[in-house]
Amino acid sequence: MGMANMANMANGEFVDTAYKTGAGRYLQGATALDQLGCEVARLGKKAFAVAGPNGWRVAGERAAASLEAAGVPFCVEVCDCPVSYEAAKRLSGAARAAGCDVVVGIGGGRVMDLAKAVAATGGWPVAQVPTSVATCAAFTPLSVMYHEDGSFCGTWRYEREIDAVLVDLEIMATQPPRLIAAGVLDAMAKVPELAHGAQALDEAEQDVQRWCAYQYALVNNEQLSRYAVAACEEAAVGKPGAALERVVYLNLALTGIVSALTRGFHQTALAHKFYDGMRTLYAERAAGYLHGELVAIGLIMQLVFNGEGDEAARIQRFMRGLGMPGTLPEIGIPRDDAGVEALARYIDDGEFVGPGAAEQARFARAFEALFL
Repeated sequence: MGMANMANMANGEFVDTAYKTGAGRYLQGATALDQLGCEVARLGKKAFAVAGPNGWRVAGERAAASLEAAGVPFCVEVCDCPVSYEAAKRLSGAARAAGCDVVVGIGGGRVMDLAKAVAATGGWPVAQVPTSVATCAAFTPLSVMYHEDGSFCGTWRYEREIDAVLVDLEIMATQPPRLIAAGVLDAMAKVPELAHGAQALDEAEQDVQRWCAYQYALVNNEQLSRYAVAACEEAAVGKPGAALERVVYLNLALTGIVSALTRGFHQTALAHKFYDGMRTLYAERAAGYLHGELVAIGLIMQLVFNGEGDEAARIQRFMRGLGMPGTLPEIGIPRDDAGVEALARYIDDGEFVGPGAAEQARFARAFEALFL
């Protein structure tokens, strides 16, 4: 890591002073997947496809046909493993042994993160074919990493953007509406988390990049609030329409850009801290819920902490309209559960909540909102 890339290390993680807006090439349309072969041919001579079982089921045939039509030979690894450094090393070794020089990810958020990690390990470009919008992982130049046992390991931030993202609306219409709803609420958490501790950001106190990220996030929330229900309805019948097209772009591209404008730092707060706590302290219980579903419950706490009780109630109604749980009791954790106090301590560890009496009382009120 030399002076040329203007990088340093913070908390053991790579930090690049350059802003990367996400994807070098972003293609979205009714038949975007059919362009995969041509896009991959721009990047390398032989592709190594990393696919999830469902991702390959819904997109594999068309992906293979596109690569074959472009004259790009390829190997496929269908896997359902944690996004770990060990898996990235193992898969990159298989890709190198097969003579591959470009990685293709096909699947949901976990596969998107794994494909990026495999590409980074091998030093190759990567093209992404997301099959859901439950996260913006297809677009963002980082991977959330886990140990082989599935426990959280850290974040791997990359020096380069994603080379290409191909978002096929016909494929997007095959995903369960639940995935769309989870992605919508995960994206909507950015506004109150960026404004952590306040009802809005003060422009005078922010650098221009963070202020722009916040403004984009506000646009995102307004649009998602208007179109999410219709997008879920379109996916439920498998027919991509204007609402799904809009929400897919918002969940993947615009949400990714918001993240990029903060370089992936200080864009999350209590809602995502709650998610981390659930995965750590309630791993078995949390396993049945999507990232965005847990973040959404934490979002209620975040909004109350920010002093936006009315908005918390509105978001909770919105969540239930999308068929999402809105409180901890709704996912089987009552207020008197033995692990609740440990969860509160996990969230209130000094990272986002100050030690003063007023701040602690504010957090206590916000934490109670998880049960109301």
